[in-house]
Amino acid sequence: MKRKYHTFFLIVLMSTYSNAIFSQLVSTKAALATAITNATAGSTITLADGIWTDTYINIKKTGTATNPINITAQTPGGVFLEGNSRVSMGGTYINLSGLIFRRPKNLTAGSSTISPVIEFQDSKSNSCSNCKVSNITIDSYNGTFEQATYVFKWIILYGQYNEISYSSFLGKYGVGSIINNNRNSNIPDYTLIHHNYFADRTFVGNYVDEYNDQDAIRIGNSSTSMSSSYSQVYDNLFNNWQGEIEIISNKSCDNKYYNNTFRDYSGSLTLRHGNNCDVYNNYFFANNQLFSGGIRVLGENHRIYNNYIEGVNSTKSAAAGGGTSTNLGGIDLIAGIITSVNGNNLSGYYQVKNPLIVNNTFVNNDFGIRLGGGSNTLPALNMIAANNVFLMPTSSSKAIDQILPADPTSPYIFTGNIKQSGTWVLTGNTTNNITVNSGLLTPTTEFYRIIAGSAAIGAAIGSYHFLTKDILGGIRKPLYDAGAEEFAAGGSKFPFKVTDVGVTIGFLGNNTILEVKDNSINSKGIIIYPNPTKGESITIISDKNIGNVSIYDTSGRLIINKEINNKKGQIEVSNLVNGVYVIKIQGGYRRFIVEN
Repeated sequence: MKRKYHTFFLIVLMSTYSNAIFSQLVSTKAALATAITNATAGSTITLADGIWTDTYINIKKTGTATNPINITAQTPGGVFLEGNSRVSMGGTYINLSGLIFRRPKNLTAGSSTISPVIEFQDSKSNSCSNCKVSNITIDSYNGTFEQATYVFKWIILYGQYNEISYSSFLGKYGVGSIINNNRNSNIPDYTLIHHNYFADRTFVGNYVDEYNDQDAIRIGNSSTSMSSSYSQVYDNLFNNWQGEIEIISNKSCDNKYYNNTFRDYSGSLTLRHGNNCDVYNNYFFANNQLFSGGIRVLGENHRIYNNYIEGVNSTKSAAAGGGTSTNLGGIDLIAGIITSVNGNNLSGYYQVKNPLIVNNTFVNNDFGIRLGGGSNTLPALNMIAANNVFLMPTSSSKAIDQILPADPTSPYIFTGNIKQSGTWVLTGNTTNNITVNSGLLTPTTEFYRIIAGSAAIGAAIGSYHFLTKDILGGIRKPLYDAGAEEFAAGGSKFPFKVTDVGVTIGFLGNNTILEVKDNSINSKGIIIYPNPTKGESITIISDKNIGNVSIYDTSGRLIINKEINNKKGQIEVSNLVNGVYVIKIQGGYRRFIVEN
């Protein structure tokens, strides 16, 4: 019995000691630095809620798949990094989460660059692999107005198998990508970027695209663009976006872009360099914004299918000279240049070869598919445009615009395309392309959809092994439909809206983050009602003084901050727009909905 007692005591002691090593709450920069120095695989370093000013997190440590090193916030959204704060991560299996970067000041800058907010390498250029940034917000973390043309990339990726997810990136002003996957070597990196919210970028200069390098995401660079990245960008929302012609800039091979939604934007998803990329199941709602397009294509062997593109407008602003840009359309296959076989001119416009433009839906665009945009001379080779659906806004709108005729040795192929209104120029190999007067699509609250009796039903021609599902995730039938949607296929993958931020995407969009028992408001005996609220206020009841109440929108912005020195109190919410919010009380948090 005595031996058993000692054994039990030893186990408890070891467990207590282990927990002390692996989990630590820090409240000062000195304590944070010490915790980083002492971190080992499995360590969790938790930053205490509050404002952290001029904080530099620099870590080079080795975690494992089963025991990563975690740097996180005491409460997701409760830690604010301000001033000149940034993060450098080197090593393996390091996770960063729960932090909000805001109110920058005196950022570390050279003569023409500013140090990134988050860098996947440490101060000695040791890269990070199998590392993850999730559930963070970077909010208007910009240099001064005088530094607007400095290159300031918010996140720079190095290493392999890294991930950026469930985060919000808001209010970028100034040259530099939000996320830059640097790819300084030809080694595949397998980056994942998903369930993020990119919003409210404003352009530098007098008009959109006056300055380059104002994209949201760049995968690769010119010098390594002919090598494979195998990266995936999916389930992201881009909203209210104006920077340059490239919102996403692909500069590497074998990448996938899918299930993304673009709203109220200028620019396009651009395959600028690289080959063998897939672009599918994306929604584009340009809302007729100037200088907007869908997908811009250069390079070889790209597959572009199941995309929905609505309201793009190639017109340039008066400040940019007016007129229309031939570099933009629903899908624009850009004219190429002659390139040498040894890979010179890597920064040039490589000729489009072997593109598949299949089962896309175009609605109310000034141009649908454009062939030969830009100022170069080589048209796309072996181009197939099949089973696309066009609902054009006017009788003179161009569903298919041949800016450059096909190469005589490689005619364009048009098969099974259907348009309602508008014009098209179909030369080369053409089969079963038809025009209908009505009934092709119908407007719904989400987007224009296929309806019973539509000419698109069962009208697709040819077999494409990758077309097993439609844009909504519904199963395609053996005799499948033209366009992005299969009629009555039962899919539910609808386009993202701003109200999805904090629910399924963006900061706090990972639902499990608000289901941790120790941090839930319910476990603290706090009642919040009504929820949803349709009135002017919400009522809070607690078994002790309520204390500080913070309300955040789902992008991580603090909207309301109030002290309630009572067990019952009210918060006025009549000024809040309809949507989902997060309320924090006594270290706990939960969502509530405003439906005024």
